[in-house]
Amino acid sequence: MRVAASPDFLQSVIDHPKVKPWVSPDGVTDLPLSRVFNEGVGLEFETGGFFFHRLGDGVYEVHTLFLPGTKNAFDCCRAAAHFMFCGTDCTRIVTKVPEDNVPAWKLTEKMGFRADYVQPAKFPRGGILHDVRHYSLVMDDWARTQDPQWVKTQCGALGQPEKGARFIYRWAVMNHEYQLLEGQGCPQPDQSLEQ
Repeated sequence: MRVAASPDFLQSVIDHPKVKPWVSPDGVTDLPLSRVFNEGVGLEFETGGFFFHRLGDGVYEVHTLFLPGTKNAFDCCRAAAHFMFCGTDCTRIVTKVPEDNVPAWKLTEKMGFRADYVQPAKFPRGGILHDVRHYSLVMDDWARTQDPQWVKTQCGALGQPEKGARFIYRWAVMNHEYQLLEGQGCPQPDQSLEQ
């Protein structure tokens, strides 16, 4: 995985004749990533990648862009989530998937994204208005599949030590695992209030 320095590689995936119909609504022929590239984070893998469009306050909308025949998309998703949650200010990833793109929404659900709601008849493709599924994945839900100390360490290793410290404190309080705070200079909550 590498952080994209320019939109060129991801744009070449968007423009691939077997990818473009899945990312473009009817009537849209030009999707220039360069217009929003500086408003997000591009992550590249051998056969594609992701563009995380910054929406503000730690929220990013992810656009998944892989060439046909990609076999390791799930592993790439896991690596991208790890980087975004531990190496950036990201605390929530959102995405929208047209109902007819079955592989995309199955991959989204396999990654642990929550189905938030469905917009009916919103995405025109092939002359049909398809429903659009809206999903989200928050850092704390993602972290439930990891060791919390590992997440804290990874935040530090990827240049986000304060985020790691805030995460471990929040985790300890929300999961009643106060022993995680011992020796870290964090005040332990008054457990006498919890009855």
